[in-house]
Amino acid sequence: MARPSPQTDRVVALVELLSSHPSETFTLADVTRRLGVNKSTCHSMLTALAGAGWLLRDPFRKTYRLGPALVPVGRAAASSLPALDIAHAAMVDVSVATHAHCAALAVAGDAVTVVDSVRDMRASGGALRVGAQLPLRPPFGSAVVAWAGDETVDAWLAQVSGDGRATARAALDATRARGYAIELLTVPEARLRAMVEHVALADLLDVLSRELATRDDVLPVDVDPSARYAVSAVNAPVFDRDGTVTLLLSLTGFARELDGRELLETGRTLKAATDALTAAVKGRP
Repeated sequence: MARPSPQTDRVVALVELLSSHPSETFTLADVTRRLGVNKSTCHSMLTALAGAGWLLRDPFRKTYRLGPALVPVGRAAASSLPALDIAHAAMVDVSVATHAHCAALAVAGDAVTVVDSVRDMRASGGALRVGAQLPLRPPFGSAVVAWAGDETVDAWLAQVSGDGRATARAALDATRARGYAIELLTVPEARLRAMVEHVALADLLDVLSRELATRDDVLPVDVDPSARYAVSAVNAPVFDRDGTVTLLLSLTGFARELDGRELLETGRTLKAATDALTAAVKGRP
């Protein structure tokens, strides 16, 4: 078993804090309070990272923000996702066609990270923020899990309680058949979003996954063309050469309910874009 490394955890927490608020700066006191570490430890960490160029220190205000040395790191990380190089134009087209925000999310382990985002002015709410990390926990992540191996599928389903497990498995089958995942906005989700409007996205997703994992009305198995749906997200995968889901395109911010025909057309539009990206990088489902 790997030994824990508190120092590494603190550095990761600091970078995540600053990257989640890219337009803000933080004093030593701010960082100390947010991370829950003592002042001397925090000061040493900030000084070392500023010296490496990972952080930029304002000598007059004595505040910190992400530094220029992280720019080539981000570029190198993006270059490891070949589909991302050509995804942005497709995201713009899909966003315009569907009147929704479109985000690209890279898949790594049991989470996805937003690596690009396109905002549509006709959509509601904010677009997913670049750098935000979302857990692959029921009911979220079906667009990744649907194409995963049995072990991953079983682990994901094990987090669904009781009778909902069969419905969740059927939803994964339906996702594979359609080629994209649909997540519906439920009354509890709408209520929770209002309650935790100012909470960090990771905390919000943690609350939502616990609340919604017991429900069977988030991931629809069938779509009735004549029914109306309050849609939370439509997600479709991009595959690499090994047939692994490496990138997701996600549509969010639907300003009104969609009827079933519109929902299916939205999914087909998104799938056409992800299919084209998969083909461009010589990927396969």
